[in-house]
Amino acid sequence: MVKPQGGPKASKKAQPPVFSHDFVIQNHGDIMSCIVMVFIVGLMFPSTHSLASIFIAPQYNGTYNETNEAGQVQEVYGYLSGLWDLPAIFFYSICWIVVHAVVQEYGLDKISKKTHLSKASTFKFGDSFHQLFFTSYSLGHALYLITERTADFLDIKKIWLGYPVDHRVMSASYKIFFLLQIAYWIHQFPEFYLQKLKREEIRQKTFQAVIHIVFISAAYFFNFTRVGLVLLVLEYFTQLIFHFARLSHFLGRKTVSAPLFKAYNITFVLARFGSVILAVMTFWYGLRQAELPYVDASAGNFNTAAIRLNVLLGIVLLQLYLLYSFVSFHMGRFRESNAKKEKKKASAAAAAVPKKEKKRQDSESDSKKKN
Repeated sequence: MVKPQGGPKASKKAQPPVFSHDFVIQNHGDIMSCIVMVFIVGLMFPSTHSLASIFIAPQYNGTYNETNEAGQVQEVYGYLSGLWDLPAIFFYSICWIVVHAVVQEYGLDKISKKTHLSKASTFKFGDSFHQLFFTSYSLGHALYLITERTADFLDIKKIWLGYPVDHRVMSASYKIFFLLQIAYWIHQFPEFYLQKLKREEIRQKTFQAVIHIVFISAAYFFNFTRVGLVLLVLEYFTQLIFHFARLSHFLGRKTVSAPLFKAYNITFVLARFGSVILAVMTFWYGLRQAELPYVDASAGNFNTAAIRLNVLLGIVLLQLYLLYSFVSFHMGRFRESNAKKEKKKASAAAAAVPKKEKKRQDSESDSKKKN
């Protein structure tokens, strides 16, 4: 039975009625596991195999033409992107709910019992715990894809050269990575209900989920996967440091969290500038050389001025917003720190005045006694 986020209670509660809200929330991991098994079992029977494979197996596989390093056209086996990927995204979203429930019950809940944090800190601790798991997987998978096709990333020009012919054909691992990324951020929305999040918590996580869905989907369906992969590596690397630092902070490991927060502050700023520079080089200079006046969906070419400039504008505005939020947060902490220091100085000065007055009165009384 999966418990909602926020720290389980020691006392056992009575099992709620079947199909009630509490029943679904407490057992959503098991329910979603059964749904996943229904799709998997569907692969075993000829009558349902074709339908089940649409949800489980990557679509658009075949042999396609691609240009090699020598400039020769060769046939390669791989996968394309398309609307028939939506059923797979739906299925993988259910899988992420199951994974979320497993991590919650066998990881987070056991650690939360020993932390004794406040409600606000418990929410942040749980969010970082899940994000640390996800960013660790995502960063590992992304780096594996880069090492798998090193030639496409060592030369920065290859991030845009050969678009779309050399970009639209993906390996199975490459395609599944992007499907899992989109599915993960979509699964956040049912988690709002399943984890009983508060309104302010939902507002905070909704913005994060929507931004990831929009930009990752644009990179995947418009065949900008190379630049999208590099941008995700920059983002997830900074997030990995941040969530590890925040977990260390809540667990009382100040000697670990302090240097990690400093490292995060540096990498966050560098990642913002790196993302803007890469986006400008790709969408302003690189892809403009092979720009089309219209979209050619059959060839997978979305390199028009409208799409290219809007994607660039979206990336730059997002980086500026993140940088603005980062600076505002640290400026707020700086003001709070100064206010606390001034308050301490004022209280120390106020406490020193009675002591001086008492010493003066004692000295006057002593002088009177002597006289």
